[in-house]
Amino acid sequence: MKNICFIITLSLISFSCKKNQEKEYTQSNTKKNTIIVTDTTNIDGVLLELINDNGKAKLKINTKEYKLSGDIKINPPCYFLRWEKNKVENFSYPDVGVKHTLVILGNMATKDDRKTFGAESSDNICGTGMQGVLFKKDSIIVTNKILTHSFVCADIGTDE
Repeated sequence: MKNICFIITLSLISFSCKKNQEKEYTQSNTKKNTIIVTDTTNIDGVLLELINDNGKAKLKINTKEYKLSGDIKINPPCYFLRWEKNKVENFSYPDVGVKHTLVILGNMATKDDRKTFGAESSDNICGTGMQGVLFKKDSIIVTNKILTHSFVCADIGTDE
């Protein structure tokens, strides 16, 4: 009788272990998180980083002086528009309390976009979506408004 109980117990443990091993092999693999910093700039001592976080564009700031609000809605990778010696475009509108206005470029241009706008042989980073970043009194705001259906290159910039 002891032998039968021992064999049954051993069989249950063995069966249980085998079942757990099978579960282990059938569990799905989790995706590895990929976070890529695509562009950075420093405005008034505040480091701004544009990040591609698994296919979602994000703006990261390293300051306690400003509060960040708003989300980037254009598709990554994203870049700050630049001009003259790789300087980030920066417009000021003091009459409405905006100290700095930056433009983020995203929605990277396709081959067809490049062909349509005559930039197919260019190595410039170009896109069709733009979104603003405003520095106000104590906040950095990613605007809700996005501009699409434009063709802009990151290192050529745009006018106001």
